[in-house]
Amino acid sequence: MRRWGAMIGLGGLLGALTFGGAPASGQAQAPAAAQPPARAQAAADIDVETLLKRWEGQSTKLKTLDVTIFRTDRVPSFDEIEYFEGRALFKNPNLAFIDFRKIKQDPQGKPLKKDDGSWDSIHDERIQCTGSEVWQYRSDTRQIFIFPLEKDQAEKAIEEGPLPFLFNMKAEEAKDRYEMKMLAPPDASSYAVAITPKLDVDRESFSRASVQLDRSFMLPVRILLVSPDGKSTKDFKMESVKPNVAVDGKNFVGQEFEKWKVVRNPTGETPGARQPPAQAQPAGEARRPAPANAPRSAAAPAARR
Repeated sequence: MRRWGAMIGLGGLLGALTFGGAPASGQAQAPAAAQPPARAQAAADIDVETLLKRWEGQSTKLKTLDVTIFRTDRVPSFDEIEYFEGRALFKNPNLAFIDFRKIKQDPQGKPLKKDDGSWDSIHDERIQCTGSEVWQYRSDTRQIFIFPLEKDQAEKAIEEGPLPFLFNMKAEEAKDRYEMKMLAPPDASSYAVAITPKLDVDRESFSRASVQLDRSFMLPVRILLVSPDGKSTKDFKMESVKPNVAVDGKNFVGQEFEKWKVVRNPTGETPGARQPPAQAQPAGEARRPAPANAPRSAAAPAARR
């Protein structure tokens, strides 16, 4: 099965892992992208094997996860940076809700806020894994793509989605799929690991990644993904991480909207052998923003607790 996360695209990185990088010309740097202090450049005091065991141990305790995200997409080929605010909900064993709104920018490229301090944004995209299907909502084209899943593929759909490493980490599977190397921790309260995919199915979504983990709870607080072409990046900063909180099951139920086109099984292939849909944007390329006049209720309702 091709990684379904590749269908929505992925935004150099790495080096010694600064989790920052210079902004594109004329664009604003993402908030809170400070360089790590000098004392944090020491080698990690843990090896990959130990990290994975602890990471898996904590992950197995998760029944649900509610995450608020600030995402920065850097697209050098277009000399631009785009910003998104997002929400991700997960529920064992195979339910997921991932929603992003694109933040408007001023003429200098700085992300805009409203008078009340919230981001000035419009809906961009939503992904839902219902357990039997993956629903992809695209606000720019007002289309809903529905991909059926085989019975044993539902849990894997979360692992292979647009936010890998966030939920259901399995140590042995991770070692089979990725080359992993400890990096100098960005600060005293976290670990950092560099990840390179071994399998083609993963390389279709990203060429390399960095994950920053909170030391106490072994939950990702930042995930940086590099596109398959090695040029564009997506930087997910977890602004709020709430494990094992109540989440409304309605978040994991697909919903059709009036005046939106529904495309079921767009590739026409059997579940488990799907290809990314032709309408989807190739990984690493910038996408056309959602129409500014798209009504919120039509674009996608807010997540339910």
